[in-house]
Amino acid sequence: MLTSLIVAAVLAHAASFDDPERRAPDPKARAHALYAWTSEGGLRYTWCLPEGYDPAQPRNLTVICHGTGLDYRWGTLNNLPGVFRPDDVVVSVDGPTPDGQARLFLGEPKDAQAMRAFLGEMRKQFAVDRVFLYGHSQGGFFVVYFAGEFPDEVAGVVAHASGAWNWSKTGKDVRQVAICFMHGTQDQVVPYRQSPGSRDHYAGLKFELLSLRRLADYSHWPNAVRANECLSWCQGMSARDPAEALAAALEILRPKKSDEYQWETVVGFAQARDVLRRLVGEGPAPFEAVDPKLVEHAQRVIEALEKEGARHVAVLQKQVKKGLALDGKPWLGHLIALREDFRGVDSVEAYVKAIGFDKQCEAQRKAVEQVLTAWYGDAEPSEKLAEILDGLAGGYLFEGYPPELSEQVETWKAGAKLDKKAEKKYAGFAAWREAWKDGTQQYADLWKDWKGPPGS
Repeated sequence: MLTSLIVAAVLAHAASFDDPERRAPDPKARAHALYAWTSEGGLRYTWCLPEGYDPAQPRNLTVICHGTGLDYRWGTLNNLPGVFRPDDVVVSVDGPTPDGQARLFLGEPKDAQAMRAFLGEMRKQFAVDRVFLYGHSQGGFFVVYFAGEFPDEVAGVVAHASGAWNWSKTGKDVRQVAICFMHGTQDQVVPYRQSPGSRDHYAGLKFELLSLRRLADYSHWPNAVRANECLSWCQGMSARDPAEALAAALEILRPKKSDEYQWETVVGFAQARDVLRRLVGEGPAPFEAVDPKLVEHAQRVIEALEKEGARHVAVLQKQVKKGLALDGKPWLGHLIALREDFRGVDSVEAYVKAIGFDKQCEAQRKAVEQVLTAWYGDAEPSEKLAEILDGLAGGYLFEGYPPELSEQVETWKAGAKLDKKAEKKYAGFAAWREAWKDGTQQYADLWKDWKGPPGS
């Protein structure tokens, strides 16, 4: 957590040396050039235009909401113009609530009202089609909260490294908003489990325009490349034009080079499958009429996705013969990642159902809670170790334990004397750790073969 906070402070400090040129919104401004201005409500913001911007032809507006301890400059410093949403008008705005030299996005009515007024002003300043919000950390919690307060103001929101505040509204009107949770599994500031938990909560309330983008082995840091993919999902799920939706799906499926952190990951198979369903008359928001050529293209891409999912399933079927016992084999890390990254891909869904994966995950919930309770409790290290080893023996299908858990278990074990029963459970922990490591590699060896969608 300390490392992430230091990074945030450095980024905020660096921005102060390179404040953008102050200029009121102007349709004649250079494309992807960054400018700063202040709203009528006193919120500072940066703005930039896409190539070919024409006030007579509305563009989508993407608004960036920063995290705690930062301000409006964070957005475009970490999501560069021309890279982040290059075809949109992009704005990065102050949180409505002052906090010393920084700003906050609080989950309070006054903050939501301030954002609503700001979006109203942006619609006057720019030619706007749909509005998308991208929030990071506290800003991520806020964009989901704002969607609940004013669902008619936004078409989609991406909540990165956050989840949802439990007081965010979830009424019927909010279900028209595309909501994506995006989170690094190694986040040491906001636990990864909050995003799958929020997704599951909303899914239980019958939200259908809903997605989770899992960032494997990624931290709390921002990531413009994957945020783009998630916003493309929002765009594809809210598009009125089938061609726009297909373009969004293809963009999601294109392999990307390593980002500025030299990190790469699987493309958004699940998100692309969601969008493609619309083009073939399926899913929660199917198009009523689609050009047959677009349908044919979409079906070819769907076939490629299903074939890709089946390729993974074939490998797993050789390793999982009966049940999902903790045996130290790589199916564990592979299957858990696949289930999330390929959610909605029929070939994977059929396999997951056949082996009862979701039911077994639910059955392990009590053991998972035992691990988490011990981890965050006040017991002595030896007692924590015993409880965690015991819980892991029955809670091994869960992805969302603290990133530092494995290393800490090793530290505690080095200073403890385990009886035979505890040693046996430690062997189970070692099998769990190895199965994750080997399974992650097995999974990557397959997904790295993906060359992109046909016809892209």
